[in-house]
Parts: sequence; structure tokens; C-alpha cells
Amino acid sequence: MAKWRDISMGSGKRIIRLKRYHQIIKVLLTHGLGYLVKRMGWEKLTPAVQRAELNSCIYEPDYQKAVRWREALTELGPTFVKLGQILSTRPDLLPPAYIKELEKLQDKVTPMTEEQVIKQITAAIGDPDIIFAQFDRQPLASASIGQVHRAKLNTGEQVIIKVQRPDLEETVKKDLEIMRGLTRLSERRSAEAKRIGLVALIDDYARMLLRELDYEREARNTERIYYSFKDDPRVIIPRVYREYSTRVVLTEEYIEGVKLTDIKEINARGWDRSKLSRLGTEAFLSQVILHGFFQADPHPGNILIIDEEHIAFIDFGQMGTITETRLVYLGELLLGISNGETDRVIATMRDMDIIDRDIKNEEIEEDFVDLIEHISSTSIGKIDMNRLRVELMDIAYRHQLKIPSYLTALMKALITVEGVGKKLDPTFDFMEIARPLADKVYKERLKPNNVTKYIRRRYYQDIKPFKDFPADFHQLVRNYRDGKVNLHISFSRPAERKMEQLVSRLGVSLVIAAALISSALVIRSADNSANYVNLIGVGGFVVAVCGLTVFLLRSLRS
Repeated sequence: MAKWRDISMGSGKRIIRLKRYHQIIKVLLTHGLGYLVKRMGWEKLTPAVQRAELNSCIYEPDYQKAVRWREALTELGPTFVKLGQILSTRPDLLPPAYIKELEKLQDKVTPMTEEQVIKQITAAIGDPDIIFAQFDRQPLASASIGQVHRAKLNTGEQVIIKVQRPDLEETVKKDLEIMRGLTRLSERRSAEAKRIGLVALIDDYARMLLRELDYEREARNTERIYYSFKDDPRVIIPRVYREYSTRVVLTEEYIEGVKLTDIKEINARGWDRSKLSRLGTEAFLSQVILHGFFQADPHPGNILIIDEEHIAFIDFGQMGTITETRLVYLGELLLGISNGETDRVIATMRDMDIIDRDIKNEEIEEDFVDLIEHISSTSIGKIDMNRLRVELMDIAYRHQLKIPSYLTALMKALITVEGVGKKLDPTFDFMEIARPLADKVYKERLKPNNVTKYIRRRYYQDIKPFKDFPADFHQLVRNYRDGKVNLHISFSRPAERKMEQLVSRLGVSLVIAAALISSALVIRSADNSANYVNLIGVGGFVVAVCGLTVFLLRSLRS
């Protein structure tokens, strides 16, 4: 039996926890995932009579194993389903076959009872029969987190009410605690689990999921998007009714519309499908490029058509953020890919910390050369974004490249938008719509007032810290004078270091340090009338700094 070091838990809680561990192991074994139990270091949690199953299905192809994963996660419940959905965005951890299969994970839940709904609403905001003029007890939709009901305020406005399942947060926290316990065990017993950082992965997942459970956060997201589009009459965002919203109940304006994927209804109304595909794409790209705040999971059901000229977005529980810097990186990537500039793509990926700056890997570069040459030989309008994403994920998995979560979320969202666009209009060209919007944004940012704002921001981020340099340098001189300057040298790979490089660099660094310190002392000791002495000191200081810069650049390249 496994030993657990969580001394904060009483024996009763430990017994409950171990029972849940055994339930999880049983489900995994039932679905033929014994090899995963063994790989994660959970053998001691497996009953002796079932340990023969630890090598089951180990030689199956990835696509069959991936189906087993999806089925097991579905049986384990909503928290594990959500985990699978998160794993589907981590191509650095899982092969493409697993990514593709886990993307199919869907919540399978029964609706809450009428009694549960009324009790939850009453506890949060009051009796719905008093607060609302009408309240529909039949849900419009149900999911693992909660369900949606329609109502009418006493003031006449039509609204929807999202009601969270009772005690859900407590249940989720217990499941997350179980996951963390299992991953801690894995990291102690599996070098692979420790390398991946499973505990950190679960911690990140926990933060994301608990944020999604907070309807007050979703209300803030909705209001942010609402004000972002207040000057765009084409895009409609529901209004939030704060007085009827809490952490577990969210009340928003009800929007009547046709789902973007309801082709039959769109045809019946005689709407121009090509025009609608362009409108939907432009509206979503505006979230990304103009506002830097976008729906990370733009399910087609969350995009509603009001008419040919107006579109509505609903459900802002999962959001992605694109900062100014990230947007610049994305622009560099797109330009590099579309122009066939492999060096530019790889350099940008190093800047984004996707590829380690200190490692030159020819295999990675060759893979990107092949990918970019393939894209360059294809006309922009015929680029399959889903295939591009799959190939990028394949490269990421083979070379253990960690794709930032905002980038995987954005890629997934863009593919969803492209898929809907092509369903509406087979001649849909995503890049043809995206390019003018991107050009417009870049021209806007080159205007003098925007450039000034950017420079001011960069000053506070990058330049302002250098104001502390004189005081720091003065402290260095004082420490040198008092004999308190120590030199610390450490090597990560001593066997690969050449002694002559060390001696050379150490000698150069000492000469430069001496020049810096002596110049500073000359400046400090110079009489006010002796301007030429000051000039010598300043000149020596400038030369020393230039020498230090050249030395550092050469050191980084070698």
C-alpha cells in the first residue's frame, strides 16, 4: 500500500482518498490502460490480482490507446473530462493521435432537478418566483458546470440565468486534490513524470478550472468584451445584470438568434452565406487583433446570427489574452511562414521561449524547413490550417517543444472559425479576410500618438530600471575599495568547457572591471575645475562599457 505524506489529513480522509485512488486505477485497468498505471508509478495502488494487467494493450497503435484514454476520462467524471480537454492543447506532452481523440471529449451529464435549481438560485439571489416575472423551469442547455434557464425580469427584460451545480466547487477541489496526490506519487517514482512536471501541470489546470467556476469572473469577461465592441454596431454582446449575479448564478440579457451552423434555417431566411462567413470571421479576429481578449473555446453554438448585418457572441467563461508583445510575435511568425523565411520563424520561436535559446538543434530546423517549404508551395487561400496545426504539434511532440497555452488556444479557436466559415461558404478564404484587418491594425499602431504610447510603456518596462545603475555601480566601487568583491564561477557542463576559454574570458573580464572601476574613481576624485580629468574618466568609462558589451555578445555566441 502506498504511503502518503500529507500529515494535514486525518485518517478518515486518507481512507476516503485511497478509496478514490483505487477507483481511478480500477477504471484505468477496465479500459486497458494498465501500461499507463505502470508508467506513472502507481503499481502499489493496484490490487495484487490485477497486476498482470499492467502490461495490457502496451503494443496497440496510438490511435487505439487514445480512444481508451477518452473513454476512461469520460467515465471518471467532469473534472477528468476537463483535464482531457486541457491535455488536448499540449502537443509537447502527447502524440497527435491523442490530441485528436481528446478533442472529442464532451460533457455527459444529466440535468439538475427543478428542486436543485430553485434552491441554488434562492440561496444566491432570492426566490426566483419573486425576483422574476417569469421563470422557465425547463433548461435551455446543460453542461458539467451548470445549466441555463430562461426568465423575464419584473421590468420586462428577457434574460438567461446560468445556475451552477450545487456543491460543485467542493467536489472539484476534492478531485483536484486526488489528482495532485497521484501526480506527486508519479514524480517520486517516475523520472519521465518528473521531467514533464505533472504536479505543476495539475496546479495550472486547477487554477484554470477554479477560475471557470467563478461566474463573477465570467461576468467581468463579458463586460470587458461588451465595452470592447460598444463602437462596432455589427457585434452584439449580452448585457450582464450584476444585481442578479453571484459566483454561482449569472444573469445576462437573452439574445434571440440563429446558430452559425444552422444552414437549413439560414437558407430558409435567404441570408447571404458568404457575407455571414466574412462577418463572423472579422468579428472574431477583432477580438484577437484589436482587443487582445478572445473566446478560447468559440463553440459554433456560442455564435448567433441576428441578421445579415449583425452577429452575437455569448459565453465568455474561457478566455485567452494576446498582449502587445505576443501580437508582435504572432505577426513575425505569420510573416515568416507566409514568406518562407525559416530563420525568421525559428528566431521568433526562440524569442517566445518555444525553442531553447542556448540549444542549436539541426533536426528542429530541418523539420521547420520542410514545413515552411510545403506551406510556401501552397497558395495562401488553399492552406489547410488544421493540417498546419497538426504538423506543428507533431514537431512540438517529437522535440519536446512547449507551445504557450495562449497560442494553442488561439490556433484551436481559429480552426473552429475557419471550419464554420467553410461550412457556410465552400470558397471561404480565411487569410484573404485576415490580411486586410492585420494591415489596418499595424497602420493604426504606426500613427505618432500610438508610437509615443508604446515608447512610454517600453520606457517604464525596460529603460527605467537603468536609473538605478549609478547607485548600484557606486556600491560596487565601495565594495571593491573595502575588499568585499567576490567572484563566483559555476559550470553546468565542466567536461565540455575549455580551460583556455576560461582563462581568456576571466582575463578580459578583470581588465574591463579594472577599467570601469578606475574610470569611476577618476570621475569621483576629479576637482570641479579639472574638466579634462573628468573627461578622461568619462571617456575611460564609455570605452570600458563598449568593451563589456562586445565581450558579452561574443560570450553569448560562443
